[in-house]
Amino acid sequence: MNAAEDRKLIRRCLQQDRQAYELLLRRYQDSVYNYCLRMLRNPGLAEEVAQESFVRTLTRLDRYDERYPFSAWLFKIATNLCIDHLRKNKRIAYSLDEDVAGEEGSYRREVASEGPDPSEETYIRERGRLIDRAIDDLPEHYRSILLLRHQEERSYEEIAEILDLPLGTVKIRIHRAREQLKRRLNRDEMLA
Repeated sequence: MNAAEDRKLIRRCLQQDRQAYELLLRRYQDSVYNYCLRMLRNPGLAEEVAQESFVRTLTRLDRYDERYPFSAWLFKIATNLCIDHLRKNKRIAYSLDEDVAGEEGSYRREVASEGPDPSEETYIRERGRLIDRAIDDLPEHYRSILLLRHQEERSYEEIAEILDLPLGTVKIRIHRAREQLKRRLNRDEMLA
């Protein structure tokens, strides 16, 4: 995602170019939705919050500061909406074993098999569940920072801009979030 291309699209959006809106939306819709899904753990809600992120972003484009990456601004809006929703509704636990609703009905979550060893697949799937649960149990400020760093692959500087935090605070929070995650995973493995 090229910052210069984003700026061109934004200028076109400011001139009410509908095609530019669509291009900007297509460029970021999957990553914003996936981020919201990881934060909220509910596909329908993630879609709703992702859409609201784009609505807020596109209706406030005149406030965008071109000195910063557009994606940082967009993810800042998405992060704030996710955290607002989590705070208003307190976290609801969702089972990772529940069926997922899709356009053509519901389906079970599955990990595609790339190897013949079912026990290894089971271990990997269970490890993923443990990691997801451990991330879900982290406080929102740690969860959001880990997802931005590791799922969205944002730089420390981008995260600082998105979360409106000093760079040093971002580094400390990432370190503390990883430590908490490691402790939770070790604890869960000992209980298993």
